[in-house]
Amino acid sequence: MSEFSREMYGFAAVVQRELSATLKTRRFIVLGVIFILFAVVGAYYGNLDLGRSMSPASGSPDPKLHPVNYCISVVYSYSDIFLSILGLGLSFDAITNERTLRTLVQVLVRPVRRSTLLLGKFSAYVTAAGGLFVITTLVLFGALSIFTNRYPSINDFELLLLSMVVLMLYLASFVSLGILISSLTRTNLDSMLGAVFIWVLLLAFAYAGVITGVSAVPTNLSATTDLPYSQFPIYSKVFLWLNPGSHNVAVQSLAGDFSKMTAGLSYVDNIIFLIAIVIVTVLAAYYVFNRADIV
Repeated sequence: MSEFSREMYGFAAVVQRELSATLKTRRFIVLGVIFILFAVVGAYYGNLDLGRSMSPASGSPDPKLHPVNYCISVVYSYSDIFLSILGLGLSFDAITNERTLRTLVQVLVRPVRRSTLLLGKFSAYVTAAGGLFVITTLVLFGALSIFTNRYPSINDFELLLLSMVVLMLYLASFVSLGILISSLTRTNLDSMLGAVFIWVLLLAFAYAGVITGVSAVPTNLSATTDLPYSQFPIYSKVFLWLNPGSHNVAVQSLAGDFSKMTAGLSYVDNIIFLIAIVIVTVLAAYYVFNRADIV
């Protein structure tokens, strides 16, 4: 067996092991049920909105022209925050739990590299949480199409798939952050506290960016006015850009509005930021894990 084949076999074994274990955990079941409940609530309120006279919001699907996509955008607004919690909640003790159970040595003494173990865990968590998200979204998309008797076009479905790719990147960014936290800590408790701290810190960064940015803009803003991100000072933009949620352009993808600036960045720039966050955090986690003691 070649070196590449051994690595792929080890990677597949880690993914299968982690995925099987993750799907059986109480954590995944509880967080998954909460995510599904909020997604269903979002679908319910999105469907109610279709009966009202509404003007399309900037960067959102038109409820008259794309009713099902509009409902899914409401689903996203209700549930995507719990998707981030699910991703972080599954991965925050990826390494520390192995240390606690004293299984890390057993895994690494086999022909499995640390990079293979790390990428395998990352892939398993993204697959578990992402699979739940994809299935829930497709079921709601089909149910809303039937229930409203407003069947989407092929273009609507293509935009749905694009929005799901964006949310998978958003999810992957929090999974990678969880793995980085686990690489930096020694116990499950430290990892959990670190995950809570980082999640709250990222939320605080987003609010700080908006508050400092709005206070620096000389014009008066109404409740319905889009935030003038392009006029924000650079420090406000940096606060915003540190939060993966600021780059979540899934709703914008559903609308097919690729010209709208979000958080002061173009659509493509936001996608690049999400990809960069995933890559940088995974590499940082590998760097720390590769230099840490096994036990």
